[in-house]
Amino acid sequence: MMGRAPTRHKPPAVEFTQSLPSHQARTLAPGRRIDRRGSDHSLERAASPGHNRSSSPAEEGSALHPARNLPIAFVTALVLLAVAASSTAEAGGPPTASLVASPPVITVGDMVQLSGSIGEDPSCLGPRPVQLEWQQAPSAAWTTITSSDTAADGTFSFSDGPQYSGAYRVTLAAVGGCLAAGSDPVAVGVRVLVDSSLIASSLTAGSCPTIHVTVSPDKSGQNVDLQRPTGAGWQTVETLALDASSSASTSPCFGWDDIGVVRLRLRWTQQDQLNDAGIGIVLALRIEKADWMRRIDHLVGGRAVSVSVGSAGSFLYQRADTEPRIPASNEKLLLSMALLDSLGPGRRIVTHAATASLQDGVIQGNLWILGRGDPEITAARMAALARHLVAAGVQKIRGRVMGSTGYFGHDWWARGWKRHRTRLYVAPPTALTFQGNVVNGRFTREPEMFAARSLTKQLKRRGVAVVGRAGAGEPPEGLADVATIRSRPLRSILAAMDRPSDNFFAEVLAKLLGAKSAGLPGTIAKGAAAIREWVAGRGVDFSLYDGSGLSYANRVTTRGIVQLLWVADASTWGPVLRQALATGGQGTLENRLHGVKVRAKTGSLDGVSALSGWVWLDKEEAWTEFSILSRGMPKWIASSIEDGIVRTLADNAG
Repeated sequence: MMGRAPTRHKPPAVEFTQSLPSHQARTLAPGRRIDRRGSDHSLERAASPGHNRSSSPAEEGSALHPARNLPIAFVTALVLLAVAASSTAEAGGPPTASLVASPPVITVGDMVQLSGSIGEDPSCLGPRPVQLEWQQAPSAAWTTITSSDTAADGTFSFSDGPQYSGAYRVTLAAVGGCLAAGSDPVAVGVRVLVDSSLIASSLTAGSCPTIHVTVSPDKSGQNVDLQRPTGAGWQTVETLALDASSSASTSPCFGWDDIGVVRLRLRWTQQDQLNDAGIGIVLALRIEKADWMRRIDHLVGGRAVSVSVGSAGSFLYQRADTEPRIPASNEKLLLSMALLDSLGPGRRIVTHAATASLQDGVIQGNLWILGRGDPEITAARMAALARHLVAAGVQKIRGRVMGSTGYFGHDWWARGWKRHRTRLYVAPPTALTFQGNVVNGRFTREPEMFAARSLTKQLKRRGVAVVGRAGAGEPPEGLADVATIRSRPLRSILAAMDRPSDNFFAEVLAKLLGAKSAGLPGTIAKGAAAIREWVAGRGVDFSLYDGSGLSYANRVTTRGIVQLLWVADASTWGPVLRQALATGGQGTLENRLHGVKVRAKTGSLDGVSALSGWVWLDKEEAWTEFSILSRGMPKWIASSIEDGIVRTLADNAG
């Protein structure tokens, strides 16, 4: 028979506070101890072998009857759980919610998905109200934008389409015994929407389609860039200002170099804190040849013809445009540019009458005529100089009237000139000229002598006594002006050179340019070097050896000539140059291009032909630049090709 169970005594709770600060004091569970270092250890239930300690009858009974110890263990476990729960509550804050945004960056008009969950006591998971809050950059304020309920498992989700960059968070209010909870902010970037479109009736070289762009949200007053890919990546070719409707338009023009596929895009770079940068779709444009380009292709065929057509700094048509070719008299076009840029359209060339001694109307020695490169000295100009001398008080010349042979060299040759033939086309270019340096129908190498004879005759007609006979030579130092005559403005002299293509004018003026550039005496070689240096200074590399274009060694390209015509267009003297060139039915175009609004310089040598200048485009109502150089054809065939190209441009290009 079972005996009565011994009386059970619940061990009293033990407070141990001696070695702990007051904030760490707590109640110990039965069977636990805290040492004076603050550590918590389990008490041994059985003595180790050889370990003596006294036990109460109750403890001994417990050791002898393990089943009787279960109620005590159960109570101990409950106490331990309560302590653990209490410790957790004291150590942590309110429960937190997780929140993620997908995708983290969107474009205006797209949606961002927001999802998360709250994890705590199963009874607090849901359904439970949850609010989605928004903080727009760069504001610090939070606003509630929507609310929902968590699912039974504590999860939740939202969908939103913000227009601006910012951050989201969720908050859950305390409900019943469930604590309030919240998430950390989650940033979401919002790119602007760049909506671009193309409006075009045709996509051919020379056309200018319209590209329209709208940026959302409103970015009025800000900029958007039109970009095009290069070897270095996308490069900005134009910057557009957005109008009051946050829109902009542009009409880029496409030329010969654009034939094929052109890719463009529009990009808004970040200009405020509201949105991330945005890029529009890539616009792929296929640029085809225009009909007029195909007509020029047909005109040229397989012949040795180079053609360049350009407008406003862009090439509209190119064929063998970098092939070096002989320019013939197109050289005068280059000379005209260099002269206008260096001397100016209004420059007048002065011819001097000077002496070392003038007293009481009497010149004791010689009177010298000092030429400086005026190619238009005639008997009439000598008569004008005689009048000025008389007006200055000259009554008698005890010496002679002398023509100066200085200032220019007496060279009459250039690299690439054909011996015995080229000199048939140009008189000796001297500083003091007279009647184009032609006397009795033949070129003279003594124009200074003939100028002196003419002035002597004119002075005698006016009553001035001249003792000695006219002569020529190198003038002495120390001469002083008595009278001068001035040439027409350079603009007029160039027209007299370019329209009939006067080789003599060209070589005289080239020597003048050479003397100014490289010092005295002026020579053909110095003149050619001055033209070459001027051309090189504009980024074009030509081989040039004279000023007239008679040299077969000269080499230019149609591309380079058009580029130099663009330089002229950008210069104040550009219209002067264009006006100096022949138009249809005039000068060297006397029998060509009637009725066409054209200003051009011709060129002709054996087997060589050239035509370069400007033609008026009716469709564009503007001048466009062109250059045509050919070889190996009879002149009449080359001219017909040139005229056909110019007429095609005038009637159809643009």
